[in-house]
Amino acid sequence: ELNEFKEDLYNSFMESIDNKCSVNIQFHNYNREVFNQLLTEAKGKYTTYIVMTGKFLGTEDLLNSLGGRVYLLDHYDRELLGKYSAVAQDFEADTYDALVSGVPHFSKYKRFIMVQNEAKEPYERYYGLMRFCKEYGFECKYLNSIENRRIHEGDVFILVNDRDLVTVIKQAARQNFVPGRDFGIVSYNETPLKEVLCGGITTISTDFRLMGHTMASLLGKPGIEVIRNPCCLNLRSSV
Repeated sequence: ELNEFKEDLYNSFMESIDNKCSVNIQFHNYNREVFNQLLTEAKGKYTTYIVMTGKFLGTEDLLNSLGGRVYLLDHYDRELLGKYSAVAQDFEADTYDALVSGVPHFSKYKRFIMVQNEAKEPYERYYGLMRFCKEYGFECKYLNSIENRRIHEGDVFILVNDRDLVTVIKQAARQNFVPGRDFGIVSYNETPLKEVLCGGITTISTDFRLMGHTMASLLGKPGIEVIRNPCCLNLRSSV
């Protein structure tokens, strides 16, 4: 699907490839039926296919049938690991490593609450959070929704969807809570707005521009190469 950070990825890729290449982009928007149809109709039409399978399972036969060189991008079924060249996030390790890097800033909090309400999102993020909380002595909880939920002092919300970010900020205002003082906010995926919102929202984010550049650099290379795209914690006043 097209969003702000995926647009950064695409633009970086286009800036990095040979200008003699012709590129078509299509969106399945995490709809499996649309995904299958797009790939079926694309068989044999291209020399190279760069595919975001997301959480879709059982895609290998379809990928193998395309008739060109196949690359995987961003997020894909673990069963495909090592079968195609790829540039991807490691959602479990990225979450764990990012939180570990911010331990001194989280010491005043008691509990982490991850909110992730879309089926397309990787559950591995929560595995990384659970590992972090177990090792560093925090409570943790997973929620599908935070509608009509009060904020408690000492909580850190880890938010995937920006709508949930808005919901938490509005609820904090109703309770006269200040992010970074009474509770914490960590949001996935860096955008310019998060640099200034509420004095700055802390983010866990991969580098989408680098992801596009790295994918372009893989094209035409022999063999299979799998690259984990770097991720970092961008600390701001919300924690």
